[in-house]
Amino acid sequence: MAKVEDVPENGTLGVKTLDGNYLISKMDGEITVLEGRCTHMKGPLRFGKVIDGSVKCPIHGARYNLRTGEVTKQVAIPLIGKAKDLKKFPVTIQDGEIFIKE
Repeated sequence: MAKVEDVPENGTLGVKTLDGNYLISKMDGEITVLEGRCTHMKGPLRFGKVIDGSVKCPIHGARYNLRTGEVTKQVAIPLIGKAKDLKKFPVTIQDGEIFIKE
């Protein structure tokens, strides 16, 4: 999927595979993999800004905790729907490479 060294500390890396879009984060050395699109309107989270351990969707502003995938702030315009928690994937690291456990 990606190399640990390619993920910035306290930042994110967007990865697209045949199976989908993923957002890899490294917070205080801990690697987490979440689904890579906002659950509200599928905004690409790889372009989102990291703020206090969360990533902000670049389209409508929903924020997600980078360790858990939980919504920490809803979309800026609630009349157009709400964001739901992101799916978090179990991860293994082998020889510096990040893999999703199936």
